[in-house]
Amino acid sequence: MHKEIIISIIIVALIFGLNYVTQRNTDITVETVTENSALEEEPNKDKVINYINIAYDRWEELDDIMAYYIEHDELEKVKTALTSAKSYIEVEEYLESIEAIDKCIYILDHIHEKEMFSLDNIL
Repeated sequence: MHKEIIISIIIVALIFGLNYVTQRNTDITVETVTENSALEEEPNKDKVINYINIAYDRWEELDDIMAYYIEHDELEKVKTALTSAKSYIEVEEYLESIEAIDKCIYILDHIHEKEMFSLDNIL
């Protein structure tokens, strides 16, 4: 009987521990991709280009890690929004690129809320 209780406690501790690690990684990823958002003030062409390049490069680094524990279609939405923003920059459509950035940030916030350990997500 004691073995089962100890094993159950270890399993529960592992679940909470791994959830903490994945949640922390999600927080860091969302923060690093959305930091220095080009949408905070009046959009500047150079600022938008710089933000998209940094966000795209950071997402390329972090995407593989997040693929282990987040749904791939959610990650694909972020990648699509960042790719759209980058392609709009190449054709000098800056307002559309800002809309794509806004969509990307919205999706990242949604992923963050969805993966958060809370009573709403458990029930």
